[in-house]
Amino acid sequence: MSLMVVRTGWYLTFGVVFGALSFMRTNAYKRRTGNSPWHIHPLVWGIASVFVFLFGTLLSIIACSTSSLQTRKLRGFAQPATAAQAAKATSAPLPANAFAAWLTDPTGRHEQRYFDGSGWTDHVANEGVTSVDPF
Repeated sequence: MSLMVVRTGWYLTFGVVFGALSFMRTNAYKRRTGNSPWHIHPLVWGIASVFVFLFGTLLSIIACSTSSLQTRKLRGFAQPATAAQAAKATSAPLPANAFAAWLTDPTGRHEQRYFDGSGWTDHVANEGVTSVDPF
């Protein structure tokens, strides 16, 4: 909890700095040309910049957390919700094709090689054409 407060404080500080810089640039533009961009007061630009910064930061945090969760689910690393589910997951054997997929060939001889869940097979693919590796 305290880490979140510290991070929130940093995000808010950066947002205020970003807003202050936006205000200063807009005010300098107004002094130079006589008008602010789109005839919006520099103070409004500064306040809007703080909210845009915080909104962008929030979206990036959400995107990173959901993509991390999706990656963990796709790779089979999703955490069980309860202790009973965790015990069941550790005691039950995984099916043979639990992680079966076409992946980058670890030998480097081909673009992709098929992993059947327990090991690498001799089935390979190059430019979308599948074949059997003779080695």
